Amino acid sequence: MNRIPMLVLTALLPATLLPAQPAKTTEETIKLSEFSVSADRASGYRAQTAITATGFGTNIIDTPVTINVLTGEFVADLGANLQSEVLRYVPGIQTNPNYESYINIRGFSGLQSYRNGQYRRQLYSTWGMDRIEVIKGSSSIFFGLVRPGGVVNYITKRAAFKQQGGDARVSFGSWDFMKGEVNYNVGGDNLAVRVGAGAIDAGGWRDNDFKTEHYLGGALAGQITKDSLLTIDLETVRRVNQDRESAAVLRTNSRYHGNPAAIASGLGARAWLNANGFAAVPTFDIFAPVFGSGDPYGRKVTMGRETYSFYQSYTADLEFTQKIGPSLVYQLQGNFAIDDFEILRSIGGDQEPFADGTVRFRFGNFANYRDSYNLDNKLTYRFALADTQHTLALGQESQRVYQDTPGWFDTVGRFQDGRYGAFAVWNPRTQPLRNAAQERAASAETWNISRRRAEKLIGYYAGLQSEFFGGRLRTIAGVRRNEYSRNTYYERAVTNPEIATPKTKANTPLYGALVKLTPELSAFAMYSESLEPQLGADADGRGLSPVKGKGFDIGLKSALLGGRLAGSVSFYGVKREDISSRDSAREVATARQPWFIYGDAEESQGLEFDLSYNPQANWQIMLGYAHATKAKTVTSTSPARVGLPLAAFPKDVISLWTKYDFRTGDLAGISIGGGLRDSSSARFAADPNLVAKMPAYTTVDLLAQYRLKLAGRDAVLQLNVRNVFDEEYREGNMGGFGDPRNFLVSLSTKF
Repeated sequence: MNRIPMLVLTALLPATLLPAQPAKTTEETIKLSEFSVSADRASGYRAQTAITATGFGTNIIDTPVTINVLTGEFVADLGANLQSEVLRYVPGIQTNPNYESYINIRGFSGLQSYRNGQYRRQLYSTWGMDRIEVIKGSSSIFFGLVRPGGVVNYITKRAAFKQQGGDARVSFGSWDFMKGEVNYNVGGDNLAVRVGAGAIDAGGWRDNDFKTEHYLGGALAGQITKDSLLTIDLETVRRVNQDRESAAVLRTNSRYHGNPAAIASGLGARAWLNANGFAAVPTFDIFAPVFGSGDPYGRKVTMGRETYSFYQSYTADLEFTQKIGPSLVYQLQGNFAIDDFEILRSIGGDQEPFADGTVRFRFGNFANYRDSYNLDNKLTYRFALADTQHTLALGQESQRVYQDTPGWFDTVGRFQDGRYGAFAVWNPRTQPLRNAAQERAASAETWNISRRRAEKLIGYYAGLQSEFFGGRLRTIAGVRRNEYSRNTYYERAVTNPEIATPKTKANTPLYGALVKLTPELSAFAMYSESLEPQLGADADGRGLSPVKGKGFDIGLKSALLGGRLAGSVSFYGVKREDISSRDSAREVATARQPWFIYGDAEESQGLEFDLSYNPQANWQIMLGYAHATKAKTVTSTSPARVGLPLAAFPKDVISLWTKYDFRTGDLAGISIGGGLRDSSSARFAADPNLVAKMPAYTTVDLLAQYRLKLAGRDAVLQLNVRNVFDEEYREGNMGGFGDPRNFLVSLSTKF
């Protein structure tokens, strides 16, 4: 695999013999604006530069990495409230309706989102969001612990110099949805401040659904000298909503469900199959139609009343940029974040129905309090050697994370990371929803012990970007040294401590090359490696070892027709090794969780196509297509797992979005648009005992806008209709149902 970049580079070198563009002069110096996307020449949905892949602003067509950028205008036109709603239009990404933090990139799901370049665990709302950048591959130089499929980095609005004014938006929608947001910027020559606030109050389409959210944020920018810039970004978000993970996602076996003999036996699905000659048959092959006739799969059902999720975050970002000379810049980045949550949800070792449709489960109460501290230092040096140009980045990252988890010290001295109600059998057809809060309160379990996980990450990296032959050949090469450790502490001795504390050191390289075939067309190749911790432990406290990943991209990028036809096509390959996968069979057998199967390796390969086209200045089109040629478990200590398809990863997904602005005639001031997403079916889980599939689906969204004057100011009245045909579909690694048809009316203005 390591030879791939060199072989591709060798194959591309002949293109450099084409007539070269004039070489850059060595007098070109680094500009402070290169370290901020605020200077990006974004036009509508199209962005020409990105900052996440290299640490400073570079042209997308000149960077040998697959990059997708979603602008703030696109976020606003979607009427999106969550980042996941926007990411559905990025090829190679699947989102999770029940858990916004989990996204799937090129077949691998996990927590892999960043805010302003700093890892963020939860609360991916669109408050103050300026743009979203998706970097495919491991980004192993600037992000140390990542999934090799890619990372998502959303960038907030910065305070702007020499500008004064604000914007406001109010929205009303289906299920009593109400939202308001206001932002205001005051900018002088050397000092600027932006403040923002917002709130959501909404019901929902599920039983007993609700959501409230509050946001307060702001940013400060100070031009201390002409060669130094200080920015500070502060934010707090508080959200309480019905617990989405308690949505009904029940599975059963088609031979077992409703079978009179199985009902009479009183056995669970696995036990009955084993006893009746079906030991080789997977336990779960269909979703269970055990609810009422109007909603047999429990699309609207949350498994219990008064389940909830509470999230609160406090974030402070500091960045100081100092230009030391014409070619040398120093950057200091600091981040402090608090991410707290507490949830009450349905849980248990057996949520699958019995043959008669009854379900045995219970409620669990969990909490985590996470404090993180980051301090990063970077030097960027630009220099020339003969007719070649180079930019060298040397950096250091230090991160400490403290995660405190209250728990229950059980009767045999074990730490249980939550409090639980008693198991009970419930019939969803004939019995009312159970009350989660009451059943939890009836349990004798209390918060009587705490566990602290202390993580430490130290990273050192060097990256070199070079231009040869007048910029016709561009390369990027670098390596990152990762040193990761985690220690676990308990308030008292427990019989199930985390006995295998992950500690690892690894070097993760990245190599890339890009050839400018023409000024508007590039060919590129990239190879990278990654390291990612697995932060869990099994029911007996055995910790999970870090996962190693590697991958490559080979493709073309374009900015044709003066940039009006821009996009990329790439063939990729990704592999993850030393994976720990959930052992659902053992969880059902023991009524305890989690249990894991260790030592798996998974691999995905495929083709991605991303296009942004402006046929006219007032017409925008975005088209994406992802096709997986390989997505499966390739090795495992459990032979039955080899060859299993990756979970929740459809083979083909097409996305389309378009918008047309009428600028003349009787319809001047009106815009119409819309989009669709078409997905093939996908296996629900990478588990030999769980072979149920999520069906193929197509969803359609519509947009209408009307520009008007409101109290003498420009305003926009907007209507979004989502899932126009009320498609019933499942998506994501939890098999949750997507939203049914809904409406959103928004009014926005600038002042």
